[in-house]
Amino acid sequence: MANRVYRVQKFDEYSKAGPTDLIELLPVKGGNRLYLLKSTIETLVYGIVHHEMIHLSGPTGTAKSSLIEALHLEPDNFINICYSLQFPVLPLKVYPIEMAVFESPGELYLRRALKDGTTWDEKSRLVEALEDSALCGDNCYPLIWLRELGRTHSATVQGALCNLMSRGDIVLPDGKRIDGQLISWIADSNYQAEHDSTHTLVPLDDAIKRRFSVNLTLDYLSAEDEVQVLKHILEEAET
Repeated sequence: MANRVYRVQKFDEYSKAGPTDLIELLPVKGGNRLYLLKSTIETLVYGIVHHEMIHLSGPTGTAKSSLIEALHLEPDNFINICYSLQFPVLPLKVYPIEMAVFESPGELYLRRALKDGTTWDEKSRLVEALEDSALCGDNCYPLIWLRELGRTHSATVQGALCNLMSRGDIVLPDGKRIDGQLISWIADSNYQAEHDSTHTLVPLDDAIKRRFSVNLTLDYLSAEDEVQVLKHILEEAET
């Protein structure tokens, strides 16, 4: 039997959905509604709430980035799921980090900057995210988003990233210490779809692969799922 479609903002309706049923997430401003398996969404939220390291993979166009943005930019999606799972209801704070900008391991921490003919080392966006996430305390769920891990330029960057992610005690270049156990990490990639992707520059290092405690692979909706979504949209339009 084809999956049914349930809405995330309707608590009574959402609670009736099974793991393989589709959930309609509220759209972000200017975006489209997403339809994803309940099990996928809840596993992702579980990983975030419990400060896990998450790998979200799949072919291009399977809504990897859109899913993270839906939880981040439309807060009611994340809040409603936390409420349904009886997790502490706190806002999600996401720090997007573009992996393509890092060409060497040292750049994960410091980057050379130029101003008025003078060069110096400035904090990387990753370091700024770590520092800010440490200030969240019990007020939010901090999530560092490593965007498009497949665009990493070198295996050495992946190795340095692996060491950083796995540390409970993160020491920054200025000596400041960050409690890494209070931070969630998510990396999106299409490593599981290398045969039809042009985004993978460096093979995924086995060491960093083992560091992920939550691995989710998204795929395109099946023909049956698409029929259910279309029926759902038409039924809404008629009411």
